[in-house]
Amino acid sequence: MKNLMVNRDNPSNAQRVIVIGSGPSGAMAAHELLRKGIAVTMLESGQADPQGFLVRIQGRNILRWKPSRIKEGDRHVATGAAQTKWYYNLSAGGLSNDWTGAVPRFSPEDFYEGERLHERYRWPLDYTDLVPYYEKAEQLLDITATPQVVPNLPVGKHKYNHFLPKDWEGVARCAEKRGQGLTIIPLADGPPWMVAKRGTAFNSYTNIIRPLLKNSNFQFITNAHALQLEWSGQKKKVDAVIYHDRNTGSRNRLEGAAFVIACGTLGSTKLLFDSFCTDFPQGLGNSAGILGRYLHDHPKEWWAMDLEKPISPLVPSGYLTRKPYDESTPLLASSWTIGSVFLKDKLLTFVGGKAKVLGVQVFGTMIPVEKYYAKPEANKKDEFGLPLLELKIRFDDEVIKNMESARGHWQSLLDEAGYKGTIQDVAPQLFPGHSVHYGGTVRMHKNPKYGVLDAWNRLHDVPNVVVCDASSFTTGAEKNPTLTAMALSARAMDKLGEDLKTS
Repeated sequence: MKNLMVNRDNPSNAQRVIVIGSGPSGAMAAHELLRKGIAVTMLESGQADPQGFLVRIQGRNILRWKPSRIKEGDRHVATGAAQTKWYYNLSAGGLSNDWTGAVPRFSPEDFYEGERLHERYRWPLDYTDLVPYYEKAEQLLDITATPQVVPNLPVGKHKYNHFLPKDWEGVARCAEKRGQGLTIIPLADGPPWMVAKRGTAFNSYTNIIRPLLKNSNFQFITNAHALQLEWSGQKKKVDAVIYHDRNTGSRNRLEGAAFVIACGTLGSTKLLFDSFCTDFPQGLGNSAGILGRYLHDHPKEWWAMDLEKPISPLVPSGYLTRKPYDESTPLLASSWTIGSVFLKDKLLTFVGGKAKVLGVQVFGTMIPVEKYYAKPEANKKDEFGLPLLELKIRFDDEVIKNMESARGHWQSLLDEAGYKGTIQDVAPQLFPGHSVHYGGTVRMHKNPKYGVLDAWNRLHDVPNVVVCDASSFTTGAEKNPTLTAMALSARAMDKLGEDLKTS
């Protein structure tokens, strides 16, 4: 496939920002920069043709098909848990071509809860700092959600309402007694009626980037794999990116005024390590040796539950928020997503039918620690001759116990509400990478001793490089990271716009 290149005015290097990666965070960055009149060139390692098929009727996804472009195993070596995975998708829009579309906001406590353990776990910003940027991201996502306020999940801006069925309200009341909320999970699901030639209702290429192609200040280059950022010791900034053209095999140099890295947690980390130079021999911006450390992930498991009496299937899925932090070990939490196992149960919802089987997915958390990391592997190289990443991470006993307790907690909640049930065989995926929610390796912190980035996602050492994905997370909440990463990206672009005016 030939490169897709859209470039009408060819803005000068002095005005251009290079965005690397076309996933949700990179797309958000480009959208906000172009809105400010700042020229953008976006590099995407994959192709420009997300494909699939989606049929939604009355808010229910009845048919969904997408081609598998997920890749794994050729970019890392696992030295922690042997089953550690690193999934990626070489398509425009990246892994937004494969996700569920869950877009919960982080709650206010998620940004400061970790300080109970140590100051290294305090984010350099608060929930209120992100609220206007959450709203900007939500406006692009066509969200379906419930407008009611529930504990531990702020209500965001959404376009379409969906409510819990009546027979779930008793379960919700029992959850509220425990300081939790039961609601419909916020989803980037689009309108209730849809026929689309893509596998997900939202992907960042179709929904954000494709409309930007009409903008004369936007250049989009696919099959362009970023290899290295080029540091100028004289100028004390990065002034170019070197990328590999997958079509021709050539290496090209592209100059810019600033660089936004949004390659996904591990991809962004690898690019910074690969950008070592005389001034930064351990990786660009890594003067404190923090780059790659504090790697964290969501442990994930799924199981079906047989109920003694039927209940309305939850379509879209329901969501049980975490327990209050004051009842938990700091930074250890779980969330529950509750849905239908069988298509026939989804179809029952059209006629008010009920089912006796639930599907439950649990996300847990872990405390980010320095001993778990991503770093260049000493001996093995990737397809471009650059080091693979060594990934050292595992889920410790406290993490496993938290996941196990989540099963009993859910079961006791249903029992209390009058719906006794039995958990079928658990399908645990308690190995790093299975949730595709890595974070923390280019973490934010006001103190360079504890973070690579400042409060505006800029490298402390290299302010014209901004990292905008979950690698920037100081800690990991039990929620899907995508919306928060997009909000951070939008906020970072406000600051970058100011920086470019004064530089």
